[in-house]
Amino acid sequence: MLSEGYVYFNSISKYRNDTSNYRGDENEGKIPIDPICIQILDKNGQNIFEKIPRPDSVKLSHVDDDGILIFCTAMITEEILYNEGSHYVFNNEFKAAIKDFGEHVLLFNSGEFLSKLSKAQLYANPKFGYISGPIIYRDLNDYSNPNINVYNLTKSVFDPLFVKSEQYKMQNEWRLIVDGSDNYLPTNADGSYIIKIEKLEWANIFDIETFLEIFQYTP
Repeated sequence: MLSEGYVYFNSISKYRNDTSNYRGDENEGKIPIDPICIQILDKNGQNIFEKIPRPDSVKLSHVDDDGILIFCTAMITEEILYNEGSHYVFNNEFKAAIKDFGEHVLLFNSGEFLSKLSKAQLYANPKFGYISGPIIYRDLNDYSNPNINVYNLTKSVFDPLFVKSEQYKMQNEWRLIVDGSDNYLPTNADGSYIIKIEKLEWANIFDIETFLEIFQYTP
């Protein structure tokens, strides 16, 4: 359990193959490319799409990336809050997007979590590296604004894993990706991996239905 310091990672293939409409996403780690922009040159240096129809959709991903390990959680930010005058509560869209993920929710501090993960990284065997950040949501079929084609969020090859369709926007996801520093991490039979960190001091478990209804934030 995360509150006790066990950070559980699943492979990206688990989410690509999940058929649920809230957890599953066949486009995990795949960045859409405007078909108008692609070129494939023949031996004479001519773009073959001047001779044949262009594909309707094109996606960029990395070969053999099914084993990439990710940890996902929801963030509490202003995007999912509703102002009730003196305080804020969760908006209904967020409640609907989160309610099916489980019977309980763990409220923890991301700063403490990352601090303890960095400490565990110093002594880990096998060694690992990680990268984290919020998900950017966009219309995967809209190329009208050139700015949305800039994906260098983390300046790494993992950038495609931080972009998702707008249909998941109200999940307000924050993601952590881990990888072996020297070699692949030895995953469990189901493709998962666990990293042990120190027990979280600031972590509280709630029944999810109760938490979504009673949560209040007063600035």
